[in-house]
Amino acid sequence: MKEWKSILPVFVIFCLFILACSSGPSIDKGRFARLSLAAHEVKKSVAAGESYSQVTDRVRQLSVEIEALQDSATAGDEKRLLQAYEILLSIYRDGLVLWKYKLDFAFFDSQLKGRIYVGQDVDPIVEKYRLPTESHLYKSTGQYWKSISGDSIQLMWRHADSQLKVIDNIANY
Repeated sequence: MKEWKSILPVFVIFCLFILACSSGPSIDKGRFARLSLAAHEVKKSVAAGESYSQVTDRVRQLSVEIEALQDSATAGDEKRLLQAYEILLSIYRDGLVLWKYKLDFAFFDSQLKGRIYVGQDVDPIVEKYRLPTESHLYKSTGQYWKSISGDSIQLMWRHADSQLKVIDNIANY
C-alpha cells in the first residue's frame, strides 16, 4: 500500500501532463491564415472608408477563402472557427445590402435623406437585427413604406467587429 502512495503523485502529474498536451487548440492556424487575412482586410477596407465596390470585392475574397476551407475543416475547433467566419461573412453581406439600398434609393424620395428604404431585401435584415423602422406615407398612392436609419450600416460594421473578436478568441490569435 505504501508503494501505491508513492507512485500516486507521479501518476497524477503524468495524467495532468497528458491532459494538458491533448487539450490544446486543435486549429491549424497556418491553414486559416489566408482566411484571417481576408477577414481583417474587409475590416480595414471599411475603416478606411473605401467605396462600396472595394468593400464588396474584399467581402467576395472572404467568401472565397471560406469556401476553400469548407471540406478541410475537420476538427471540432476548426469547424467552430469556420462557422464563426461564416457568421462574419453573413454580417458583412447584410451590411452591403443596406449600403446598396442606401446608394440605390438616395434620390428616390426626399423623405429618405439619411435613411434606408426597407425593401424586400432589407426587411429580413431589419428583423434579424431588430432595427427600428419609421413609417412613411407615399402621398401619390396612399401607400405606406418603411425606412431605417442610415447609421444602421455602421451598426453592421460594429457587429462584424464583435464577431472578429469572437473569431480571435476561438483561434487564440
